[in-house]
Amino acid sequence: MMVYRCDGCGKEMPRHALRYTVSVEVCAAYDELEVSLGDLVRDHRSEILALIERMKQADAKELEEQVYKRITLDLCPSCQRAFIKQPLRFHPEQGGEGGAVDVDQFLRSLGYGDKKH
Repeated sequence: MMVYRCDGCGKEMPRHALRYTVSVEVCAAYDELEVSLGDLVRDHRSEILALIERMKQADAKELEEQVYKRITLDLCPSCQRAFIKQPLRFHPEQGGEGGAVDVDQFLRSLGYGDKKH
């Protein structure tokens, strides 16, 4: 039997039980680019090479997350209500009844702390 686990409180949810899926997309926001004549005639080669060098030294996953990150959560009804009330202040310990919350496990389920060197 397939069982889901609430990403808020850790409660097990049977396959056909009521559950909610929350998708959060975080995208870098850019203003409209204004290009002047000076921008068109400037030699951008050194700027691009410097940027490439900085990117070589950075962690690829961190660079990617600076532009786009999608997080998907499965929530039980209790955690869904807590999330709806305060989506920016939602914490796993807010939802569900009983049972200890393993915050480390919750963060790992979202992909945090899984750095591979």
